[in-house]
Amino acid sequence: MMQLDRIEPLAKLGIDWVGSDDNATRFRIPLQGNRNDKGTVFAGSQYAALVIAGWYHTARWAGLNDLPEQVAIKDSQVRYPKAARSDLDVQAHFTALPDVRPSGHWRALVEVTARDAEGDVVAVLTGDYRVLLPADA
Repeated sequence: MMQLDRIEPLAKLGIDWVGSDDNATRFRIPLQGNRNDKGTVFAGSQYAALVIAGWYHTARWAGLNDLPEQVAIKDSQVRYPKAARSDLDVQAHFTALPDVRPSGHWRALVEVTARDAEGDVVAVLTGDYRVLLPADA
């Protein structure tokens, strides 16, 4: 299984893995240590947590399906509909079942949502992740 302790931004930004199941993966990002000059959660810290949650969700799926846990994000879009003024709950889920591409790599389309203490959406990432197969596979 993935070694989260090897992902340096987790410790530096205080991002914690909360849990995973077949439907979703959850992380938490604290306000403290991630504030910007306006006192809200820095968008870069949010983006890091969103990307990591999507990556972990995809890598976990790959491992459970006997595929390599080598995952990279290929493309993403993010929006920030509300300023984040509290710790955030981040949740990743697939928008469709992962599918194999002509290259042999697997594509996973993931939506990752961050919610504040009131449950309001403060950030949404839609990510296109790839499960990378070894070159000799």
